[in-house]
Amino acid sequence: MDETYARTNNICLVFLTMVAGTAALIYMRPVLIPLIFAIFVYSVLTPLVAWVQERLKIPKFVAVIASLFLFFLLLTATVLIFINSVESFVEGVPKYKQSVAVGLEFVEQQLAALNIFNINLELSKFTDMVQTMPLLSLAQRLGSQLLTFLGNLFLVFIFTAFMMTGGSRGSKKSKIVDEVLQKVSSYVGAKAFLSVLTGFLVYLILLIFGIELAFIFALLTVLLNFIPNIGSIVAVALPLPIVFLQYQFSWPFFVILTLTGAIQFSIGSVIEPKLMGSSMDLHPVTVLMCLIFWGMVWGIAGMFLAVPITAVLRIVFSKIEATHSFAEILAGRLPGKI
Repeated sequence: MDETYARTNNICLVFLTMVAGTAALIYMRPVLIPLIFAIFVYSVLTPLVAWVQERLKIPKFVAVIASLFLFFLLLTATVLIFINSVESFVEGVPKYKQSVAVGLEFVEQQLAALNIFNINLELSKFTDMVQTMPLLSLAQRLGSQLLTFLGNLFLVFIFTAFMMTGGSRGSKKSKIVDEVLQKVSSYVGAKAFLSVLTGFLVYLILLIFGIELAFIFALLTVLLNFIPNIGSIVAVALPLPIVFLQYQFSWPFFVILTLTGAIQFSIGSVIEPKLMGSSMDLHPVTVLMCLIFWGMVWGIAGMFLAVPITAVLRIVFSKIEATHSFAEILAGRLPGKI
């Protein structure tokens, strides 16, 4: 009886701790998200600093300053180009509304052909709704949200700068910290390279066909590729409305859809598994569940961070005897059967 009571009590305590921890994560979201992003950026810049220091034979603090300067330039260039693209989008809203009307007229003409088969679909209500849609206010709201996001990026830079300068004093790290940094660095570095490659190829395709907002779609492709499974699907679907407004259902629409889908599939399903392997040691079901959980807690930012955060937790759990079994479950192995 006492053993059953103690076990029930422990289960309740664990459950309450999880609920309280989740509430704390949600409440501290404005600070924790930039901080964790900064930790991951720090894990990528640290090997770069060591490589620059070894190759150029310069002091470590000089390598740190150079790496931070390059990171700041990249961040600033991205922000400026992004803001310019958003401004172009806002200025072109009247043209987009006109293109929407033309696109809907084209769809109505195609659906009219279905009357031959006694299929009658009316788009009049939907057309009226689209034509009266406040695109300008939506675009301005989107722009303000994007500016808030970009402001958080500079907060990430500040956190990263403090970590780099603080970590350049030669303090010794524990084995578990070294393992965490090595795992996160390899994952984020490889994922960033593949995401940038994917975004660059998508940008070239959209640029060749003269698709407007090509840079924004390419940048979103880079970001969305950090979200496992669903990110690549969303990245392929995002440009399609603009492509439809420019070309309707003519051959460029299907060529762009095929090429972008082929790029995502070949890089995500062929190149990435060979390059990264099972570096994070997480089961696919674990990845899906953590994607749902962190998405509920921190929204889109949580979906970006879901895999590396869960991988770090698995490493920490594997080093603690009481939670070692849970770490094995996260890796898709039954406890005691490695």
